[in-house]
Amino acid sequence: MRFLKTYFFFFFVFSLTSIFSQSLGDFRSVNDGLWTNPASWEYFNGSTWVSPPANTNYPGDGVVTANDVVIANGTNISLGSNIAGAINSVTIGDETGTAVIETLTITNTSFLNTTNFTIAYDGLLFFSANKTFSLPAGTNFIVESPNPDGLVLGTDHGLYTQYASCSASKTIKIGSSEYATCNGGGGGSSGNETFDQVNNSGGNLTVSPTYTAPPCINQTLNLFANPGGTEHDASTTFSWTVTPPVGAVYMLSGENPTDTPTTTGIYIYEVTATSGSISNTNSVSVEIISCNKTVITNRRITYRVKK
Repeated sequence: MRFLKTYFFFFFVFSLTSIFSQSLGDFRSVNDGLWTNPASWEYFNGSTWVSPPANTNYPGDGVVTANDVVIANGTNISLGSNIAGAINSVTIGDETGTAVIETLTITNTSFLNTTNFTIAYDGLLFFSANKTFSLPAGTNFIVESPNPDGLVLGTDHGLYTQYASCSASKTIKIGSSEYATCNGGGGGSSGNETFDQVNNSGGNLTVSPTYTAPPCINQTLNLFANPGGTEHDASTTFSWTVTPPVGAVYMLSGENPTDTPTTTGIYIYEVTATSGSISNTNSVSVEIISCNKTVITNRRITYRVKK
């Protein structure tokens, strides 16, 4: 008997699996300290983790291209300046468990030049001062839910909200617009999100694709984008890219499309949600099997055998 195997790939424009599969140019934190302190970081040179290359101080200094940056190893990295060099992604938390939390602490007005910013389920974004933290326009801002359970959102991980004075002075900007403040107040023309709202929504735009059985060849497969986030609304659009086990890649459209797989094997269904300048991508992988039945007759007894 063959069993259904389902694999979820969390991608958010960038894939979170990159935390565990290193690429040339990745950085990870190894010591508490300032973002701009070389001793805070290690660099992946294509084969192993080493100290940052000569003349390189930190990820985003513009000397060496920074790929994916992870605040890891239970460290607390302090950010109080503008990091202008382009960074593919920044993730707070290394997803190794909930016993140790990784923290990015905003100590002064600061900027990170990345459009992929994630607070993992074991990461915390903390403001130690009433300052503004900025990201480029179009940044996808993600807050993962606790997994495994046991952490309190807003206290142990996510955006910290348990300040004695949770005011509009603690601000997150995306592009030129205020996205969120601790209490939702401030200069946003249509009002800002609170840190609690961002935590509870999972960020500004998310998709978590799923499907319903049967995963059978030549039968209808129902797909669901499951969108969320503070920026998700009726104007959000969806596009799906389907990679079959053999043959050409093809497209589907709509939030909850259907497909009829014609080949057994692994299909990858990748959905992208777009709302204004923000987009988010995730994928789900489905093993399509043959569900046909073969009839075997032995005298007056008929057996139906599921393949």
